Amino acid sequence: MDDKKLMCLLHSYLTRKIRLNAKIARARAECQRVIKNYRNNLILRNQLITSVLLLLDNTSSITNRSIWSHKKNGKWWAEIVPLMTDQQFKENFRIERQTFSSLLQQLQPHIQKSDTNYRAAIPIDKRLACALYALGSSSESRTVGHLFGIGKSTASEILHDICSVLIGLFFHRLVKFPNTDLEIQETINGFSTKYGHSLCVGALDGSHIAIKPPLGQEIDYFNYKKHHSVILLATVNSDLLFTYVNIGAPGRCNDSSIYNNSALSSLMQHPIYQNHVLVINNVKVQSHLIADSAFSLSSTLLKPYADKPNMPKCQSLFNYRLSRVRCSVERAFGCLKNRFRLLHCKMEYELDNTINLIKAATILHNICISSGDKVEIDWDTPLVIHKKPSCNIQTNSGTDSRDALKDFFLMNPL
Repeated sequence: MDDKKLMCLLHSYLTRKIRLNAKIARARAECQRVIKNYRNNLILRNQLITSVLLLLDNTSSITNRSIWSHKKNGKWWAEIVPLMTDQQFKENFRIERQTFSSLLQQLQPHIQKSDTNYRAAIPIDKRLACALYALGSSSESRTVGHLFGIGKSTASEILHDICSVLIGLFFHRLVKFPNTDLEIQETINGFSTKYGHSLCVGALDGSHIAIKPPLGQEIDYFNYKKHHSVILLATVNSDLLFTYVNIGAPGRCNDSSIYNNSALSSLMQHPIYQNHVLVINNVKVQSHLIADSAFSLSSTLLKPYADKPNMPKCQSLFNYRLSRVRCSVERAFGCLKNRFRLLHCKMEYELDNTINLIKAATILHNICISSGDKVEIDWDTPLVIHKKPSCNIQTNSGTDSRDALKDFFLMNPL
């Protein structure tokens, strides 16, 4: 092969090689572009998947959100309470299991809550138990919430809700002053049988409940016991049931002025109470209230003779017979505060809420008494007795009625 032909073959080979290398380079570049695009697409896909998963997770946390922001324990209510003996249950909730079940059945339609997308409703038995525990203890809302596995604000809300329902359902039915001839006579018979006192339709007294006073009104709520309070003025019958309550007067007020301006004072002027009389030494003694020396004397409200040295025996006897009746309202206050120990503490709520809590406690007291659910002896916390300022106001009819009853008691000993 001559040189010329060899050169042509060599040129042709080199030309083809250059073209092949160019094709390989183009193919390699295309592959790199495809790979780059694939990687970019993969990154985008992963970012999209991550975003979708985050969105789904957030949606799930909204629709299936935990009931509370922070998980609460609640083992005490869920695990310990069901295992309590009947006595332990009463110690904690201040009422018997049977009373609890009966009350729960009556309240159920009114305290039942529905589940929402944001939280599951708290069961009604747990709501009632929470309110009773709060009323029956001196624990803070935070402690009550911890025991029931709920927040302190929820515990406080439940307490006020349950009390409002109790007032709406039962107050006018269960705290009712006798105002028919039959009711008046039944009340008179009760006091006569148990205490030997004729014509009494109620034992009347006032009790101070310690509070945090409304801002700017501290002086009005500061009482003679040297603390801030509202006054619970109440009457009870011979069974220690509250028949009238007046709650919320500032602690600075005296019992007599509260009574004189009350609906009960006006009610006692109704002629129906004059239908029940006893004629003694030509004096008509009508049905009346019994109270202590802090009240003014009238024909519708009798109180003891002023205690003094060398008091005549007949007056001492009258005071003794009257004290037997008055002890009923004092015992009722003791039972109320010993069962619902929140009333023993300083109540740091808004004034309207405080009044509702006290009112609800008197309703529950009546429910328990009517159900035979007694206050346990070891609950007794002696109340500190403060001597009240005496009221010297009296009417002639009141003086005559008291003197006539004094003679009646002397002639009719127990």
